Amino acid sequence: MKRDVLVVPQMGELAMPSTLSFDDSIIVPHANKKNKTSADSVCNEEELKDSSLPNMVVPVRESIKPKRIMSFGQLTDLSEMENYGWSSSSEDEEFEIVAYKDMETVKRQSLVEKMLLSSWDEKSERGLFKYDVSKCPSKKIPGRFEFVAQLNEGRATQKRQTEFKMDNVCQNFDGKKFNFMKAKQDEVLFQFEMSDDDFTSCYEEKKIVENNASFVYINISPIEYGHVLLVPKVLQCIPQQMSTECLLTAIHMSVEVHNPCFKIGFNTLGAYASINHLHFQGYFLNAPFPVERVETEYLAGFSNKSEKELRVSMLVDYPVRTFVFELGSDLKELAREVSNACNKLESKNIPYNLLIVDCGARVFLFPQKFDENKKSRVIPDDILDTQVNPAAFEIGGHMVLKRKQDYEAATEEKICELLSYASLS
Repeated sequence: MKRDVLVVPQMGELAMPSTLSFDDSIIVPHANKKNKTSADSVCNEEELKDSSLPNMVVPVRESIKPKRIMSFGQLTDLSEMENYGWSSSSEDEEFEIVAYKDMETVKRQSLVEKMLLSSWDEKSERGLFKYDVSKCPSKKIPGRFEFVAQLNEGRATQKRQTEFKMDNVCQNFDGKKFNFMKAKQDEVLFQFEMSDDDFTSCYEEKKIVENNASFVYINISPIEYGHVLLVPKVLQCIPQQMSTECLLTAIHMSVEVHNPCFKIGFNTLGAYASINHLHFQGYFLNAPFPVERVETEYLAGFSNKSEKELRVSMLVDYPVRTFVFELGSDLKELAREVSNACNKLESKNIPYNLLIVDCGARVFLFPQKFDENKKSRVIPDDILDTQVNPAAFEIGGHMVLKRKQDYEAATEEKICELLSYASLS
């Protein structure tokens, strides 16, 4: 199942010195500490706190240049897309997406990406996943949006079921129900630490787990290669509600992985989060999500701002009403504005999904009502029969289908109809 990733040129602000190569010589641990040996056990607060797990340290970046490696909005004619296999052409209806292409070298991978994927592959070799996601077929759906469809029958039968009602976006954390402290420690890839004292990323083989530690877990029911779960401040048992600090952690992860193939999603309760313990999901897909390529229109009050400031826009002519937040130069400002919008939706009990793309440069916000429409019985039976509950990745345009007949019969028209029932208006 091990595959090398499709590598893209790095943004100058984050590029490693060209004289360095990704070998053991640059994985230098911080100052030695007295660490305990972690055990293969179920995580709980008593056993997890003060245990010792790998740790990825990344610098806190207060600002970066508002520059994307690849933007798909109105730039679909970029020649770089063809060079790296990100085609905007639908001429071949039999074209199939391959998540990753074998490559002889991955020297331009960031350290975070390299350690994430090498650890993920190690977990795969040990059989910790419920199924082999590399065997799930994927294809591009011909049409204007170029949706990507995947047949994932294993996720349909083996994904953990939701243990709470979907009627309230904000619910208290319930330690009796499944949460990430009940996951096995073997499912942890590493801790994810943001440090004001570091200028480049570095990897520690072991670090004592502290009270504010954030974890990166494997998703044992993956959608795609490298599918992980980022759980900010795992021991603090934060419910699935947004905050600036936690969103900033997810944006930093997107920045530091530094590959536009890597997308991060967030789902609220009522928008198909299955666990009420704050977490984000991320995985790699060697194809742009349709929302990345749709034309945008700036909202009134934001269109006249300078190039250095955050911009807010809406997608034009997409099945789901979508807000787009574009990075100016201040990562914290981006996290704060998105979080404020999320909190307003939460206060009105409106479910929503987020999608972080462009290496942290853009965040899509999808207020949605698919579950409300389902309860109101306004969704046709043939759509309900697909068992597709559109969350962040599906609304973004990566359709995870659970039945072979739906996969084989998938068309842009059918996908647009399904997504339209998720749109708030």
